Amino acid sequence: MAQFSSLSPIPGFSLWLQGVLGQYKKEGRAIEFLSEQEWREVEDVTGASPGAPALEALRRLISTSEWIRSDRLIRALEPPLMRLCAWYLYGEKRRGYALNPVANFHLQNGATMWRLNWQADTSPRGIANSCGIMVNYRYFLQETSTNSVVYLQNKVIKASEQVLGLVSQFQKNSKL
Repeated sequence: MAQFSSLSPIPGFSLWLQGVLGQYKKEGRAIEFLSEQEWREVEDVTGASPGAPALEALRRLISTSEWIRSDRLIRALEPPLMRLCAWYLYGEKRRGYALNPVANFHLQNGATMWRLNWQADTSPRGIANSCGIMVNYRYFLQETSTNSVVYLQNKVIKASEQVLGLVSQFQKNSKL
């Protein structure tokens, strides 16, 4: 079976995430963004108090990319950022298609959203654009035409178990 893969950037994820964090702050729903244990970890590492101050600390860390300097924060933020990134790629839409332009390109061409990769691009640009996360799109050549048609006509994204598992975790833990 012929197949190809890409390792692609996720432009716009960090900007989208900042918008989500801002919306949560405005609505006073910050606690729904992370689990209680994840919030405690952010509070411990940043010295922030529970609730909105911890949310502000998280917004600042992500906007300045400061979190990348702390092994504890890298470990603490991996689960929620991976969940949010999977949702951003799979669940956030514009006119029914993937909001992310790179995802939209690959999906139109029949790719399967295959795997999110934590800390795949730790360059300053990679951290600023996508918190260092990158995504693999896999092209199974005998499926690309079908995948492309299903995406373009029915707006259905073909994704792997890893991606769908992260989306499912996001839906359980978040109330966007």
